[in-house]
Amino acid sequence: MNDLVSVIVPVYNSSSYIKRCVDAIRSQTYSNLEIILVDDGSKDNSLEMMEEYAKEDSRIVVIHKENGGSSSARNVGIARATGKYICFCDSDDYYEKDIVEKLAYVFDTKEDAIISQCMSVCRNEDESLFSGPYKDSGEIVRESSEEYLRELLMHVGDSSFCTKMIKADFMKQFSFNEGRLNEDFELLVYMLKCFECIYTYEVIGYNIILRFGSNTRNVYKNLFYDCMIENSDMVYELVEEKYPNLKTEARKFQLYQRLDYTLHTPLSKMKDNKMADKVLKELKVWRKDIKTNPYLAKKDRRNLIILSYAPKLSKRIHNVIMRCKGIKVEK
Repeated sequence: MNDLVSVIVPVYNSSSYIKRCVDAIRSQTYSNLEIILVDDGSKDNSLEMMEEYAKEDSRIVVIHKENGGSSSARNVGIARATGKYICFCDSDDYYEKDIVEKLAYVFDTKEDAIISQCMSVCRNEDESLFSGPYKDSGEIVRESSEEYLRELLMHVGDSSFCTKMIKADFMKQFSFNEGRLNEDFELLVYMLKCFECIYTYEVIGYNIILRFGSNTRNVYKNLFYDCMIENSDMVYELVEEKYPNLKTEARKFQLYQRLDYTLHTPLSKMKDNKMADKVLKELKVWRKDIKTNPYLAKKDRRNLIILSYAPKLSKRIHNVIMRCKGIKVEK
């Protein structure tokens, strides 16, 4: 395959990282690329750096816009893209050198492919490995939309758009929900209604850099956790409508998201909080599900039961444990 592939990179105050990201895209073994760098109102010299890259490489397109968040920047990039296929990359992360070629190969060999994806790894800021890939067989695996959804519900699937290549005429039918977090999961679940399968090339292709201060990494953001709960309810409704065989997995997913919500939301943020009230009420109503759901780990089942009876005490105990481990906890 030698069709044009558009790679969309939202950029906001990324001057310390963007060179690594852009160089990894420019040096791909698949060269027929349109590299769309969308400056989302950066206040550092990211835009100037991007414009210099554009002078060096005719494949690079630079777009400047007012700050509106990564979803807004991605949507601008999607509208501008002229390639037959679309990929995404976050400006603080980077590709492996041959991943575009490998994802394109899936489309070249699988006639029914609409989305192909690779595996990702998480790295520390010094690029040392933090966690490895979920799978690394080297095989191309086809999953139905139901099989793929089950992986997402079991917290082993990958909902990130940065690991995926998507047919442009399909991608352009959708847009990311601006002003939201956890937006990749939200859009991907919405897309599930519209595709029958997904192909996974089980090789490492995307490197996620863990750094303090990004949207969802190492910092409490109430919007992220609120969206996480809302998305878990949305996917449960989808399961009821289209995938009833996955109702037990979908309830497990809701419970885990609520456990994550309660453990990460500071006590000071739970007072007069409608979402917190909703979550704690549901944990009480779902006590039977907590006790009987076969997919809950023993430790998480115990924590959920305690939270359903004594949320404040459970939170205080959890905070003490975190502090004993040297982890800073917001009160």
